[in-house]
Order: sequence, then C-alpha cells, then structure tokens
Amino acid sequence: MSETIKLLMITHNYPRFAGDYAGIFLSLLAKRLHKFDIEPIILAPHAPGLKEFEVLDGVKVYRFRYTKDEKDEVIAYQGNMHKLVLGSVTGIFQFKQFLNAFRNAALDIINKENINVIGGHWLVPAGLVMKPLIKKTRLPMVMSSHGTDIRLMRKYYSVLYRYVKIFCHNLKSWTVVSTFLRDGILSMDKKLENILEVLPMPHDENIFYKDEAIKRDDNLFAAIIRFTDQKRVDYLIRAFALVSEKNDKLKLHLYGTGPLQNEIESLIKKYALEETVKIFKPVPQEKLREIYNSASVVILNSFEEGFGLALSEAMLCGAAVIGTDSGGIRDIIEHEKTGLLVPLDNSEKLAGAILTLSKDKHLRDSLADQGHQFATQTYQSEPLAGRYAEIIKSAMIV
Repeated sequence: MSETIKLLMITHNYPRFAGDYAGIFLSLLAKRLHKFDIEPIILAPHAPGLKEFEVLDGVKVYRFRYTKDEKDEVIAYQGNMHKLVLGSVTGIFQFKQFLNAFRNAALDIINKENINVIGGHWLVPAGLVMKPLIKKTRLPMVMSSHGTDIRLMRKYYSVLYRYVKIFCHNLKSWTVVSTFLRDGILSMDKKLENILEVLPMPHDENIFYKDEAIKRDDNLFAAIIRFTDQKRVDYLIRAFALVSEKNDKLKLHLYGTGPLQNEIESLIKKYALEETVKIFKPVPQEKLREIYNSASVVILNSFEEGFGLALSEAMLCGAAVIGTDSGGIRDIIEHEKTGLLVPLDNSEKLAGAILTLSKDKHLRDSLADQGHQFATQTYQSEPLAGRYAEIIKSAMIV
C-alpha cells in the first residue's frame, strides 16, 4: 500500500452541524480522499458552541479560536466576511487578528500532524494565511477557488492580487470549480494558465438521486440559498409576486439563513405572499434530497455564482432547474437543454421562466431528464476526488 500523504485543508467554511451547508462539499471531498491514500486534516475557524477539535466522518477537524470570548467570533460562516472587514477600521483590525490566529494554528498543526501538503480553499482568506507559510514550511501548496474569492480579487485587483501575486505563482496547482472562475483569473494574469484546472467539487450520489418513492409536486418551486446580496433573493420574491398574479396555485419554498433574511421576510409581507412563499431553516442533506425530489423546479438566480451547487444537486434528483445567465451557472445549465437561463436581475424574465415550466410539463420533464443525465455523468464523487488526489500527489514531486 502507498504511503499516506497528510494534507492540511485550510478553509474558513466547513460544516458546523447536521444540515449546515457551509462548505458541505469540502466535507464530502475530505471523506473521499482516504480511498486515495490521502489523510485530510481540516483547519477552520471556531464559532460559538463548537468544539475546538473533533473527528467527523473519520476526518480530523481543528477549529481555531480568534477572540477571547466566543460570542465575538463573527467573521466566518456569516456569508458577509468582506463586508465586515471593509466596513470599518475596527473590522480591518479584527480581520488581522483573525489571520494571525489562523496562521499560528496552521503552524501548530503542521508540526503536530507532520503535514506533507497544504491545500487552501478560497484565496481569501486561505491564501492570505498560506502566503507567509511558504518560506516558513517549504511545503508544496495547492489552491482551490469556489467563487467569492475570485470576485473579490477582481474587484480589488490593484491591491489584493498584487499582494498575493508571487504567492500565486509559487502554487503547485490551482483548481477552480467553473470556467467562469478560470477565465476571471486569467483576465488578471495569463501566466497562471499552466497551473489552472477546472475541477468541480464532488457530489454525493449516495444522497442525491431520483427517489421514486417521493411524489413530485407540479406546483412546488424551491430555492436552496443563503440570504445574501449575491443570491438576489429579492428579485426572486418580486418574480413570484408576478407569477402569483397569473397562477395563485404555485408555491415557493426557500431553505436557508443569512444576514438579509429580515429584509426578505419584509418583502414577502409587502407583496402579501405569506401563503405562497415560505422560508424554512437549513435541513440535513438526506432531507434536502426529499426537497429536490418533491419540487418540480429548483431555482438559483444569483450573481456571478462560482458554481451553483443547489442546481447540480437538484439535477441529480431529477428536478428541472432555472438559473441566472451569470458566472459558473453557465457550466451547469445549457439553455433549453439541461435547464433555463434567465438574465441577471430581471424579475419579469424570471417570472416568465417559472410560468413557462409550470404550464409546459413536456418541456419541464425534458429539461429534467437531460439535466439528470448531464449531472450523473459530470459530478460523480469518486472520479472528481480521485483527480484532486492526483493533483495533491503531483504537488509533492520536485
């Protein structure tokens, strides 16, 4: 048997509890890596009520403390890290403390666990943590980007990318989950082309599949989201207000939490949609499969989504999908073949797509069938985890 490689996975996002969507795809990847002689060890931020160390599904998870009182640990897991950091001088100071604690914890684990390779997820903040560790540890490093980090890097190019440019050129490999992210990086630095690879995160086909025991509700539309500005939930609510004027039998179920939830709840009341649009807390993945199998259509109309996990999971479960013609969603949906694409921030067009699929069952079933076939062929967990394992092993070759 090959010697096991110890991989430190640095991330600000990793599931905290059953049903938590924060970095859920990373936990699946970590579980799958054992089969390829790689032992993943997770380093993520602590949050109120969490253990500082635990073993989850056979994976070691360390969570570092970055404030004296855990109730003040609010930088990670909220979906608005960059706004907290850039919103004030205090935010910048807190972020600096956060990064220092992150780096110190990484160094401790590198020594304690005899780490062989470091794999960072999201350039910000993982890359900022890893940057000074190259000289200190001499360990090979691999980066993986999932969306928000590249949007930030492009927005603050003049400051952020220049700060991490040398670090990026020293990476052994850089995986991204969509061609949109790859193209975004290359628009800033074409010299990175040789280390970039599009590699979607693996999906758990043991959880997400067509469940024939569940009856699909032709009138049910669903969205698995966070209530943040990027997800454009307000446009979805306005679209459903237009839909309800034409068909009051259609329902929209939203599953998620986030900083803008109160605003969305107010918008639902404004349009008198309380009986039509319902908000539910996040649910475990097994329950999520039931939702995908129950809904006729799953919607994700977010802005420059790095990938669009809810859409690909829904496709595996046989639901038709609607997504925004923006970002990595284009890798998942081929318009009028595997789903419908709608223009960004256009409630009228989104409402039109919803009504079209509600009336045309033949089209809906055709999109669902072709989407299911595409997702089944593209997002199998073992081949994707296996490719990531190859990248990690290649990083160790001098």
